[in-house]
Amino acid sequence: MFASVPVLIALTLVPIVYRVRFHPLSHVPGPIIAKVSSLFLHFICYLGIEGRVLRYYHQKYKTKVLRVAPNSVSISDSEAIRDIYIAEGGFSKDDRYRNFNLGPIVSIFSAIDTAYRDVRAKAVAPLFSPAQMRTESGSGGVIGSCVAEFVNQLCEFKTARIKTDILDLCARLSIDVVTAYLLGQRYGGLDENKHRTLKERQLDDAKLSANPFIFAIVAFARFSLLPNSIFRFVYAMSQRLSANEQVIESFVKLDHFAEEVMGSTVSATKPHYYHERLVQAGISHAEAAAQSKAIIFAGADSTAVMLATILFHLVQSESARVRLLCEIRSARHQDSGLPFLRAVVKEGLRLGMANPTRLTRVVPASSPGLRVGDILIPPGSIVGCAAYNLHHDPDVFPDPFTFQPERWLDDGTDHGLRRSGMERSMIPFGAGLRACIGKNLAMNQLHETVMAVVESEVLEGARTCQEKIEVIEWFNGDIKGHRINIEWRPQL
Repeated sequence: MFASVPVLIALTLVPIVYRVRFHPLSHVPGPIIAKVSSLFLHFICYLGIEGRVLRYYHQKYKTKVLRVAPNSVSISDSEAIRDIYIAEGGFSKDDRYRNFNLGPIVSIFSAIDTAYRDVRAKAVAPLFSPAQMRTESGSGGVIGSCVAEFVNQLCEFKTARIKTDILDLCARLSIDVVTAYLLGQRYGGLDENKHRTLKERQLDDAKLSANPFIFAIVAFARFSLLPNSIFRFVYAMSQRLSANEQVIESFVKLDHFAEEVMGSTVSATKPHYYHERLVQAGISHAEAAAQSKAIIFAGADSTAVMLATILFHLVQSESARVRLLCEIRSARHQDSGLPFLRAVVKEGLRLGMANPTRLTRVVPASSPGLRVGDILIPPGSIVGCAAYNLHHDPDVFPDPFTFQPERWLDDGTDHGLRRSGMERSMIPFGAGLRACIGKNLAMNQLHETVMAVVESEVLEGARTCQEKIEVIEWFNGDIKGHRINIEWRPQL
């Protein structure tokens, strides 16, 4: 019995010594626990603190390249973005993305095989044409009508002095824009509670019916770094333990909505919408329905969080609201390009971080490796840049946790905040060919909505009910508490 003790000690120590002293990544700085075991990374991922913890260690070790697991590296150097995500199509996604598949169906987002993705992405790409979106952003267009209804409801809450959850209202707008524009049928987020009083619409049981579906998808990402075989087991167990009537009803309603949408493909003589284009490209009805649900989640969640973040900071910044209102009204008489509006949206995207954690990739086996500064990362290593690190780099964004849209201006009114490398360090939608397919639609909605809200002056007299927004740093950022309240001061 005692003879086996040295063997057990050796079996324990040999892998540790190898990973710390002889592994191909042994020269990369990082906490000893991360070099020894991937449990460190899984733990901070599960807790939703990955972004802030890795930022802390980047600063502690004074390095742009940080070892975060035995074969995984975090990179906070924006110059590496081109090599990882852009040049020659970028590095391939790693096996982690299999955990984002739609059951047996590989989504456009989760696809590792670029040929598989390209067939689907190219089929729907025309829908994301800026020219087509501008047409639908007018008063008679589907985007414009959704934005107008959103502003009207916000004005109603202001008039009645009702404390309002702008995150929920933004989610209602976003899901209606995505479904109306891409699928040809509004989900009905902005309408589903119109039978209730304004005060009742703010109750917990009156939130957007798709929210439990969206929250469940966002939350599963806390397991997303696990090997796929383990992930499927853990996720299944988690679903059983956390399932409730609201979540089940939400999934069922989304399924029924997808079935209704797919019914239009039967009579479509000239395919136009997202699902119709997929079917025309040879994709099965079942997969097209699943891909449609995926785009609903992607558009409704991330865009809603970004819009709510921007409005939150505008409520807190009267000077930004005043400057933006003047710019919008002046633009009626001259083509100014609305630079401050673009700056406000950019700053909101910087702070909001739809995906705060690393967008992981694999250094190609056929390459000599990835060089970042004076560190060479060998082939086969998992690498990735995180918005949390890049968007909060104090050398690029002075006072990085504050909302200061002036930093994006190049007309001399940036208050000394503008730095080189700002544009390069922004990855709110990823980068390269695998960047978010819905980026143009999201940007269109953000610009149109912020402009309409500020011009309506509905935020005047409002105040936020919390000092700051707390983000849970899973793969998709999640707002702690799923609520961002604002209220209006009583009229004198």
